[in-house]
Amino acid sequence: MKGVYFVSGVDTDIGKTVVTGVLAKQLLQQGKSVITQKPVQTGCQDIAEDIVVHRKIMGIPMQEADKQGLTMPEIFSYPASPHLAARLDGRALDLDKIRTNTQELATQYEIVLIEGAGGLMVPLTEDLLT
Repeated sequence: MKGVYFVSGVDTDIGKTVVTGVLAKQLLQQGKSVITQKPVQTGCQDIAEDIVVHRKIMGIPMQEADKQGLTMPEIFSYPASPHLAARLDGRALDLDKIRTNTQELATQYEIVLIEGAGGLMVPLTEDLLT
């Protein structure tokens, strides 16, 4: 099993964070090299809270990829959909940064589990939905 997998759901606060962490823990216990990523986190400052929860569930400390920001490329302070949070923070969501970080993680780890923001149809930008 090698690849990048996306974990999503129909809304916010339905368990994506826990499911992503549990899946990562199970894969670690099977001897896989696995990392989680939260490409867009809203309602936070400096660090993606969901990544912290993933690491606790996985039973591992924050990783070098976390410290480098690869696992949390876009963090917005306002707790809203990414497009609104970005507008309120006065900056655009950088899709190229997300893509580059995900590709970098995929070279370092056998499996990358990506946790989406909000639900399946949440607007990432004015023109792009999850």
